[in-house]
Amino acid sequence: MKRKDMIQFYEFVEHNFMFRQFNVDDVLFTNYDCPLLGSPVDYYAKKNYFCYVFAGGGRWKTPTEEYVFQAGDAAFLKKGPHRVYKILNGDFCALLIFVPDDFIASVIKENCAWEMNTTKITPTDCVIPLHLDKTLKDYFDTMMNYFTLNAPPSKSLLKIKFKELIVNIATGGHNAELADYFKEVSTNAKKALKPIMEEHFLFNLKLKEFAKLSGRSLATFNRDFFKLYQTTPGKWLKRKRIEYGKYLLETTDLNINQIALDIGFENTSHFIKSFKAHYKSPPLQFKKMLRQQMALQSV
Repeated sequence: MKRKDMIQFYEFVEHNFMFRQFNVDDVLFTNYDCPLLGSPVDYYAKKNYFCYVFAGGGRWKTPTEEYVFQAGDAAFLKKGPHRVYKILNGDFCALLIFVPDDFIASVIKENCAWEMNTTKITPTDCVIPLHLDKTLKDYFDTMMNYFTLNAPPSKSLLKIKFKELIVNIATGGHNAELADYFKEVSTNAKKALKPIMEEHFLFNLKLKEFAKLSGRSLATFNRDFFKLYQTTPGKWLKRKRIEYGKYLLETTDLNINQIALDIGFENTSHFIKSFKAHYKSPPLQFKKMLRQQMALQSV
Protein backbone atom coordinates (compact mmCIF):
# COMPACT_ATOMS: atom_id res chain seq x y z
CA MET A 1 0.00 0.00 0.00
CA LYS A 2 1.46 3.35 -1.05
CA ARG A 3 0.83 6.91 0.09
CA LYS A 4 -1.24 9.21 -2.12
CA ASP A 5 0.11 12.61 -3.12
CA MET A 6 -0.82 15.47 -0.81
CA ILE A 7 -3.41 17.90 -2.19
CA GLN A 8 -2.19 21.50 -2.60
CA PHE A 9 -5.32 23.05 -1.14
CA TYR A 10 -4.76 26.75 -1.79
CA GLU A 11 -3.81 26.13 -5.40
CA PHE A 12 -6.89 23.92 -5.80
CA VAL A 13 -9.20 26.64 -4.50
CA GLU A 14 -7.57 29.72 -6.06
CA HIS A 15 -9.20 30.76 -9.37
CA ASN A 16 -11.33 27.58 -9.34
CA PHE A 17 -14.49 28.31 -11.32
CA MET A 18 -16.42 25.94 -9.00
CA PHE A 19 -16.18 28.38 -6.09
CA ARG A 20 -17.43 31.94 -5.81
CA GLN A 21 -14.58 34.05 -4.48
CA PHE A 22 -12.97 37.47 -4.02
CA ASN A 23 -9.26 38.24 -3.79
CA VAL A 24 -7.70 41.38 -2.36
CA ASP A 25 -4.15 42.10 -1.14
CA ASP A 26 -3.10 38.44 -1.02
CA VAL A 27 -6.21 37.53 1.03
CA LEU A 28 -8.56 35.03 -0.61
CA PHE A 29 -12.22 34.89 0.41
CA THR A 30 -14.21 31.98 -1.03
CA ASN A 31 -17.41 29.99 -0.69
CA TYR A 32 -16.11 26.40 -0.67
CA ASP A 33 -18.68 23.77 -1.70
CA CYS A 34 -17.10 20.43 -2.46
CA PRO A 35 -17.20 16.78 -1.37
CA LEU A 36 -14.47 15.30 0.79
CA LEU A 37 -13.31 12.57 -1.56
CA GLY A 38 -11.86 9.69 0.41
CA SER A 39 -11.03 9.59 4.08
CA PRO A 40 -8.63 10.63 5.36
CA VAL A 41 -7.54 13.43 3.06
CA ASP A 42 -4.05 14.90 3.46
CA TYR A 43 -3.66 18.41 2.12
CA TYR A 44 -1.22 21.30 2.30
CA ALA A 45 -2.30 24.93 2.68
CA LYS A 46 0.41 27.47 1.91
CA LYS A 47 -1.58 30.15 3.75
CA ASN A 48 -3.44 30.16 7.07
CA TYR A 49 -7.20 30.14 6.74
CA PHE A 50 -10.40 30.71 8.68
CA CYS A 51 -13.04 28.05 8.10
CA TYR A 52 -16.70 28.67 8.95
CA VAL A 53 -18.73 25.52 8.26
CA PHE A 54 -22.33 25.89 7.09
CA ALA A 55 -23.02 22.34 5.81
CA GLY A 56 -21.45 18.92 6.27
CA GLY A 57 -18.57 18.37 8.61
CA GLY A 58 -15.09 16.99 9.12
CA ARG A 59 -12.71 15.65 11.75
CA TRP A 60 -9.21 17.10 11.75
CA LYS A 61 -6.51 15.00 13.42
CA THR A 62 -3.18 16.19 14.83
CA PRO A 63 -0.63 14.09 16.76
CA THR A 64 -2.20 15.14 20.07
CA GLU A 65 -5.83 16.12 19.39
CA GLU A 66 -8.89 15.53 17.23
CA TYR A 67 -11.22 18.37 16.28
CA VAL A 68 -14.73 17.89 14.90
CA PHE A 69 -16.38 20.81 13.09
CA GLN A 70 -19.95 20.81 11.80
CA ALA A 71 -22.45 23.42 10.63
CA GLY A 72 -22.17 26.53 12.79
CA ASP A 73 -18.58 25.81 13.90
CA ALA A 74 -15.49 27.75 12.95
CA ALA A 75 -11.74 27.26 13.21
CA PHE A 76 -8.41 28.77 12.23
CA LEU A 77 -6.03 26.38 10.48
CA LYS A 78 -2.37 27.32 10.28
CA LYS A 79 -0.49 27.13 7.03
CA GLY A 80 1.07 23.73 6.42
CA PRO A 81 -0.14 20.13 6.18
CA HIS A 82 -3.45 18.88 7.59
CA ARG A 83 -5.37 15.61 7.76
CA VAL A 84 -9.18 15.59 7.65
CA TYR A 85 -11.71 12.75 7.86
CA LYS A 86 -15.21 12.90 6.44
CA ILE A 87 -17.87 12.51 9.15
CA LEU A 88 -21.13 13.18 7.28
CA ASN A 89 -22.57 12.28 3.89
CA GLY A 90 -22.84 15.00 1.28
CA ASP A 91 -20.63 17.94 0.40
CA PHE A 92 -18.49 19.90 2.82
CA CYS A 93 -19.53 23.55 2.56
CA ALA A 94 -17.68 26.37 4.26
CA LEU A 95 -16.71 30.00 4.10
CA LEU A 96 -12.91 30.16 3.79
CA ILE A 97 -10.72 33.21 4.32
CA PHE A 98 -7.06 32.61 3.47
CA VAL A 99 -4.75 35.08 5.25
CA PRO A 100 -0.94 35.01 5.05
CA ASP A 101 1.23 35.70 8.08
CA ASP A 102 2.37 39.00 6.57
CA PHE A 103 -1.19 40.30 6.42
CA ILE A 104 -1.87 39.30 10.03
CA ALA A 105 1.37 40.90 11.22
CA SER A 106 0.69 44.17 9.39
CA VAL A 107 -2.84 44.45 10.81
CA ILE A 108 -1.64 43.73 14.35
CA LYS A 109 1.21 46.25 14.17
CA GLU A 110 -1.00 48.92 12.64
CA ASN A 111 -4.12 48.54 14.78
CA CYS A 112 -3.45 46.79 18.08
CA ALA A 113 0.26 46.55 18.85
CA TRP A 114 -0.46 47.86 22.36
CA GLU A 115 -2.64 44.81 22.96
CA MET A 116 0.23 42.49 21.96
CA ASN A 117 3.00 43.92 24.15
CA THR A 118 3.34 40.87 26.39
CA THR A 119 6.33 38.61 25.76
CA LYS A 120 4.50 35.50 26.98
CA ILE A 121 3.22 33.42 24.07
CA THR A 122 1.50 30.08 24.68
CA PRO A 123 2.23 27.39 22.04
CA THR A 124 -0.77 26.56 19.86
CA ASP A 125 -1.83 23.53 17.83
CA CYS A 126 -2.03 23.74 14.04
CA VAL A 127 -5.85 23.63 14.33
CA ILE A 128 -7.40 26.29 16.58
CA PRO A 129 -11.18 26.12 17.27
CA LEU A 130 -12.91 29.49 17.40
CA HIS A 131 -15.32 30.59 20.10
CA LEU A 132 -18.13 32.27 18.17
CA ASP A 133 -19.64 35.04 20.23
CA LYS A 134 -22.44 37.09 18.66
CA THR A 135 -20.01 39.52 17.08
CA LEU A 136 -18.06 36.81 15.26
CA LYS A 137 -21.19 34.89 14.30
CA ASP A 138 -22.69 38.06 12.81
CA TYR A 139 -19.41 38.75 11.03
CA PHE A 140 -19.36 35.41 9.22
CA ASP A 141 -23.05 35.66 8.36
CA THR A 142 -22.43 39.12 6.87
CA MET A 143 -19.48 37.86 4.84
CA MET A 144 -21.55 34.98 3.46
CA ASN A 145 -24.20 37.46 2.33
CA TYR A 146 -21.68 39.12 0.01
CA PHE A 147 -21.94 36.09 -2.27
CA THR A 148 -25.65 36.77 -2.80
CA LEU A 149 -25.14 40.31 -4.16
CA ASN A 150 -25.58 41.04 -7.84
CA ALA A 151 -22.27 42.90 -7.91
CA PRO A 152 -19.19 42.03 -5.83
CA PRO A 153 -18.33 44.33 -2.90
CA SER A 154 -15.54 46.83 -3.43
CA LYS A 155 -11.99 45.74 -2.66
CA SER A 156 -11.62 48.59 -0.18
CA LEU A 157 -14.64 47.33 1.76
CA LEU A 158 -13.34 43.74 1.73
CA LYS A 159 -9.95 44.88 2.99
CA ILE A 160 -11.62 46.67 5.90
CA LYS A 161 -13.66 43.54 6.68
CA PHE A 162 -10.58 41.30 6.63
CA LYS A 163 -8.78 43.67 9.00
CA GLU A 164 -11.85 43.75 11.22
CA LEU A 165 -11.68 39.97 11.66
CA ILE A 166 -8.01 40.05 12.74
CA VAL A 167 -8.55 42.93 15.18
CA ASN A 168 -11.70 41.30 16.59
CA ILE A 169 -9.80 38.09 17.36
CA ALA A 170 -6.77 39.91 18.78
CA THR A 171 -8.72 42.20 21.12
CA GLY A 172 -12.06 40.45 21.72
CA GLY A 173 -10.91 38.34 24.66
CA HIS A 174 -12.80 35.20 23.57
CA ASN A 175 -10.09 33.52 21.48
CA ALA A 176 -6.90 33.82 23.51
CA GLU A 177 -5.27 30.85 21.80
CA LEU A 178 -5.53 32.39 18.34
CA ALA A 179 -4.55 35.81 19.71
CA ASP A 180 -1.34 34.15 20.90
CA TYR A 181 -0.64 32.92 17.38
CA PHE A 182 -1.19 36.45 16.09
CA LYS A 183 1.36 37.66 18.66
CA GLU A 184 3.85 35.10 17.40
CA VAL A 185 3.56 36.00 13.71
CA SER A 186 3.64 39.75 14.44
CA THR A 187 6.78 39.63 16.58
CA ASN A 188 8.98 36.91 15.08
CA ALA A 189 9.28 35.69 11.50
CA LYS A 190 11.42 32.79 12.68
CA LYS A 191 9.08 30.42 14.55
CA ALA A 192 10.05 28.04 17.35
CA LEU A 193 11.22 24.76 15.82
CA LYS A 194 9.83 22.36 18.40
CA PRO A 195 6.12 23.14 17.85
CA ILE A 196 6.61 22.99 14.07
CA MET A 197 8.17 19.53 14.24
CA GLU A 198 5.74 18.16 16.85
CA GLU A 199 2.73 19.34 14.81
CA HIS A 200 3.86 18.05 11.44
CA PHE A 201 6.16 15.04 11.87
CA LEU A 202 3.41 12.66 10.66
CA PHE A 203 3.44 14.19 7.19
CA ASN A 204 5.94 13.14 4.56
CA LEU A 205 7.28 16.64 3.93
CA LYS A 206 10.64 17.52 2.45
CA LEU A 207 13.13 19.21 4.77
CA LYS A 208 12.89 22.43 2.74
CA GLU A 209 9.13 22.45 3.50
CA PHE A 210 9.77 22.10 7.25
CA ALA A 211 12.31 24.91 6.92
CA LYS A 212 9.81 27.16 5.13
CA LEU A 213 7.14 26.53 7.79
CA SER A 214 9.62 27.64 10.45
CA GLY A 215 10.60 30.81 8.57
CA ARG A 216 14.18 29.64 7.95
CA SER A 217 16.48 28.84 5.07
CA LEU A 218 17.31 25.14 4.77
CA ALA A 219 20.85 25.73 6.06
CA THR A 220 19.62 27.71 9.09
CA PHE A 221 16.92 25.12 9.74
CA ASN A 222 19.46 22.26 9.79
CA ARG A 223 21.81 24.22 12.07
CA ASP A 224 19.07 25.26 14.53
CA PHE A 225 17.59 21.76 14.48
CA PHE A 226 20.88 20.15 15.49
CA LYS A 227 21.30 22.67 18.33
CA LEU A 228 17.84 21.75 19.63
CA TYR A 229 17.78 17.96 19.16
CA GLN A 230 21.46 16.98 18.84
CA THR A 231 20.69 14.92 15.76
CA THR A 232 19.73 15.45 12.12
CA PRO A 233 16.13 16.13 11.03
CA GLY A 234 16.01 12.90 8.99
CA LYS A 235 17.05 10.69 11.92
CA TRP A 236 14.70 12.51 14.32
CA LEU A 237 11.72 12.20 11.97
CA LYS A 238 12.28 8.48 11.42
CA ARG A 239 12.55 7.76 15.16
CA LYS A 240 9.59 9.98 16.02
CA ARG A 241 7.36 8.30 13.44
CA ILE A 242 8.35 4.80 14.56
CA GLU A 243 7.66 5.71 18.20
CA TYR A 244 4.24 7.08 17.21
CA GLY A 245 3.60 3.89 15.23
CA LYS A 246 4.29 1.93 18.42
CA TYR A 247 1.82 4.19 20.26
CA LEU A 248 -0.86 3.48 17.63
CA LEU A 249 -0.21 -0.28 17.88
CA GLU A 250 -0.68 -0.03 21.65
CA THR A 251 -3.77 2.19 21.68
CA THR A 252 -5.76 1.48 18.49
CA ASP A 253 -7.00 -1.36 16.28
CA LEU A 254 -5.62 0.19 13.09
CA ASN A 255 -4.06 -2.29 10.69
CA ILE A 256 -0.37 -2.11 9.75
CA ASN A 257 -1.07 -0.60 6.33
CA GLN A 258 -3.09 2.27 7.79
CA ILE A 259 -0.56 2.94 10.55
CA ALA A 260 2.29 3.08 8.03
CA LEU A 261 0.44 5.69 5.96
CA ASP A 262 -0.79 7.63 8.99
CA ILE A 263 2.74 8.16 10.32
CA GLY A 264 4.34 9.37 7.11
CA PHE A 265 6.01 6.28 5.63
CA GLU A 266 5.95 5.95 1.85
CA ASN A 267 4.82 2.31 2.04
CA THR A 268 4.12 -0.50 4.50
CA SER A 269 7.29 -2.52 3.85
CA HIS A 270 9.46 0.46 4.75
CA PHE A 271 7.57 0.88 8.03
CA ILE A 272 7.88 -2.84 8.90
CA LYS A 273 11.63 -2.84 8.20
CA SER A 274 12.23 0.34 10.21
CA PHE A 275 10.04 -0.79 13.12
CA LYS A 276 11.87 -4.12 13.35
CA ALA A 277 15.27 -2.42 13.32
CA HIS A 278 14.18 -0.13 16.18
CA TYR A 279 12.17 -2.53 18.39
CA LYS A 280 13.77 -5.88 17.42
CA SER A 281 10.46 -7.36 16.22
CA PRO A 282 8.08 -6.61 13.32
CA PRO A 283 4.91 -4.65 14.18
CA LEU A 284 2.52 -7.61 13.83
CA GLN A 285 4.59 -9.69 16.23
CA PHE A 286 4.85 -6.72 18.58
CA LYS A 287 1.05 -6.38 18.51
CA LYS A 288 0.60 -10.10 19.16
CA MET A 289 2.94 -10.03 22.17
CA LEU A 290 1.13 -6.97 23.49
CA ARG A 291 -2.24 -8.76 23.31
CA GLN A 292 -0.77 -11.82 25.07
CA GLN A 293 0.53 -9.61 27.88
CA MET A 294 -2.84 -7.93 28.25
CA ALA A 295 -4.58 -11.31 28.35
CA LEU A 296 -2.26 -12.53 31.12
CA GLN A 297 -2.82 -9.37 33.13
CA SER A 298 -6.60 -9.80 32.92
CA VAL A 299 -6.52 -13.36 34.30
